[in-house]
Order: sequence, then C-alpha cells, then structure tokens
Amino acid sequence: RYDAAVAELERTLEEGRGKLDPRTLRVVEQNLRIIDRAIDDARRAVAADPGNSWLRSHLAATMKRKVDLLRSATMLTTAQS
Repeated sequence: RYDAAVAELERTLEEGRGKLDPRTLRVVEQNLRIIDRAIDDARRAVAADPGNSWLRSHLAATMKRKVDLLRSATMLTTAQS
C-alpha cells in the first residue's frame, strides 16, 4: 500500500513540477532525499533488529512523513493550476 501511494504521489508531483516555483521544488526534492536516506537507514536497522518495536515505529513514522510531504507538494501543484 505504501509503495503504491508513494508511486502515485511521485507521478503526480512529476507531472505538476512545472507549476511549482523552482526554489520550492528544490526544497521539496532535498527533503525527499533526506527522508529517503532516513527510510533506508531505518529499514537496515529493522532488518538487523526486527524485534525492536521502537525501530519499527520510527520506520513507519518516517514513511508517513514522506507520504505527507508528497501529498503537500502535489496539492501545491494543483493549487497552481
């Protein structure tokens, strides 16, 4: 479910990127890279310690942050129409 939601939001953002101010787009993309690195790190940590509920919760919260950022950014593209 997460992967499908992210893929759809990324597709929508890509389609609307020309509607965003380049500075805004740059900030969004920088933050997405930071979140992606955090997700990768959290996934590795969970793989190394799958029983750690804090790590699993941290991973879920970080994934939610990515979806929230993508939703906000795509809303900006539609607001610029």
